[in-house]
Amino acid sequence: MIKFKDIPFLRLDMGAYRRHFEEELGRFEGAGCFEEAYDALLDLDTLMVKYQTMATICEIRNTMDVTDAFYKEEAAYCDRIRPEYEELENRLSRLLAESPYRERLAYFTGEEAFLKAGLKQQCFSAGIVEELREENRLSARYSQLTATLTAETEDGRVPLSAISKFMSSEDRGVRARYSRLWEESWSGIAGELDTLYDDLVRVRAAIAGKLGKESYTEIGYCKMGRTDYGRREVRAFREAVRERLVPVVERLFEEQRVRLGVETLYHYDEDFNFPGERFTMAEDVAGAFRPVYQALSRETAVYYEELLAGEYYDLAIRPGKINGAYSNLVGRYNMPFIFETYNGTFGAVKTFAHETGHGFHSYLKRGEAFRFMEDCGSDLAEIHSMSMEFLVWPYLESVMPAEQIGRYCYQHLKTALAFIPYGCAVDEFQETVYDHPEMSPGERLELWKRLEGAYTPFRRYENDLFLRKGRFWQKQTHIYKWPFYYIDYVLAQTCALQVHFLNERDRERAWRCYMDILRYSGHYGFSGTLKRAGLASPFEPGQVEELAKRALASMEAFKL
Repeated sequence: MIKFKDIPFLRLDMGAYRRHFEEELGRFEGAGCFEEAYDALLDLDTLMVKYQTMATICEIRNTMDVTDAFYKEEAAYCDRIRPEYEELENRLSRLLAESPYRERLAYFTGEEAFLKAGLKQQCFSAGIVEELREENRLSARYSQLTATLTAETEDGRVPLSAISKFMSSEDRGVRARYSRLWEESWSGIAGELDTLYDDLVRVRAAIAGKLGKESYTEIGYCKMGRTDYGRREVRAFREAVRERLVPVVERLFEEQRVRLGVETLYHYDEDFNFPGERFTMAEDVAGAFRPVYQALSRETAVYYEELLAGEYYDLAIRPGKINGAYSNLVGRYNMPFIFETYNGTFGAVKTFAHETGHGFHSYLKRGEAFRFMEDCGSDLAEIHSMSMEFLVWPYLESVMPAEQIGRYCYQHLKTALAFIPYGCAVDEFQETVYDHPEMSPGERLELWKRLEGAYTPFRRYENDLFLRKGRFWQKQTHIYKWPFYYIDYVLAQTCALQVHFLNERDRERAWRCYMDILRYSGHYGFSGTLKRAGLASPFEPGQVEELAKRALASMEAFKL
């Protein structure tokens, strides 16, 4: 198989591409029978894969090094032509929604594709193309700003990603020192971050206005492809989290503070649960996970071997590489690419399992007739990844010393519970901001402070450099680049915990449940997929309390 580094890159000729796409659109619209429509849709799907492969390769190589002049220009080109591509995709969505062959096509695509096509009609028009270009430009600016942050250390000036391992040091003094360096670095761009977000809110509000919506929040829900729930259900869920889960999490952190014997548990202490706790993780995480995926299932064994053979991953830390992690499908090559700035910490190991979970779903879906079937909603996609974080637990001895696994599992469960309120805070922040785009940057900082008090009352900051000023949200890439994505992580976390508790009782049944989620995602929406896989919806009354109760019981066992 071809290795990722050897894949040639060629800029897409958008004019020629548009002509070809429009020709196939005409063939689909004018089809005289189902078979003609099906064949035209196959060709359209192939064209979409062509565009997405080019854009994905460009994005990966650009995020590997944002200072690379060639891929910086190619990424800017992709940002400029993306609205043109979205216009073509929107036209296909309209034709799909109106197709006389909808029922027969749905047999192969699932009804969800048609429901999403209807939503796409609500969040795009030719009149917003310039606003979309501006949004893409501003989003790219966030990546450039944050990827080039550096810190002055005893080893000289280094990329900010290089100090993250020291921020996770078992030595509290080291953690405090490097966390301060991190805040000093971010504080240097605080003003630009304020302006950048102000511009993004302004342009997104303009998009909503041109599309006849009262708030960009409505556009966000359409873009996220939420076909079977809306604001009302999400607000009720957030309220349940505030009332039922936040007190539990607050109690966990207070118990942790007492165990550690510190007067104040600062934000840089949150991942250290026991005195003298230290995690020693594999340096070569890709190699360490090989026996994990060989043992987990036949499917993961084959998938992971191909991932390694083609070197479809980049885990290094280096100047110019963005901070963060993702898995992107390189469509024409039928392989996912795993990206991470791996630093050998607890969080980095969990993130690697997370991203390879995304990649596994992409790998399995390559047998579908239409590749757009891989593109399920992120509420489901994050179940694929967050469940994988837990499913690898029984096989972690190749990744860390056996005596550390229990404490790793304790920290994982505590992090999972604590994440849910934080993710709700992010969602409420965005909903409020886009419902009130007239808010000033200062008012947004004050809003975040209020939400921190409601959802993460346990969090404390040591200084006034950056985070205590109401800026914690500014380090969250999704808020700038992918609005309204974050609640999907939260909903998925509740489902992943269900998969985990099932795995504790019956590993074979849990694996079947997980595979069902992967297979049904894209064919059905969020609720329909959960129902077919045998999981409860996060929106069901009492679900938040039940998950918290079971997680606490599991954590007690790992304290020993």
